[in-house]
Amino acid sequence: MIRKPLLLLFTALLLIVPAVWAVTLTLFQATPDGTSVRIEWEVLSEAGVTSFDLYRRGGNDANFDRVTVISPTGQRRYQYTDANLYRGTTGTAGGGPYTYRLTVHSSGAADQSYTTSLTQTPSAVQRSWGSIKSMFR
Repeated sequence: MIRKPLLLLFTALLLIVPAVWAVTLTLFQATPDGTSVRIEWEVLSEAGVTSFDLYRRGGNDANFDRVTVISPTGQRRYQYTDANLYRGTTGTAGGGPYTYRLTVHSSGAADQSYTTSLTQTPSAVQRSWGSIKSMFR
């Protein structure tokens, strides 16, 4: 008689746990790419994922600014090029180091957020050139 309640409890846990932890990130990194920053992430499974929100914060900023929203495509590995890093409209121009936050929204599960920082800060020449290029976009 004890086996039936334990089996029901185990089954209930199997149904609850995937709903709470719907996404597992296997990669999340930001690397300089000339005057831009390349942000890459990879998920183990996209089951239930509704969107990926990418945010950026400079060292002088109190809050994160949303950079983009990406819908899942089933490819599991994503890449975004942040070409507006030195534009200056978000308060991050020259305010490194930069931190990126990825928020994964899932249906029926709590949002999950992950952060990563640049492993290398771009040089003053790269920042200046990025600012000049952004003026002509």
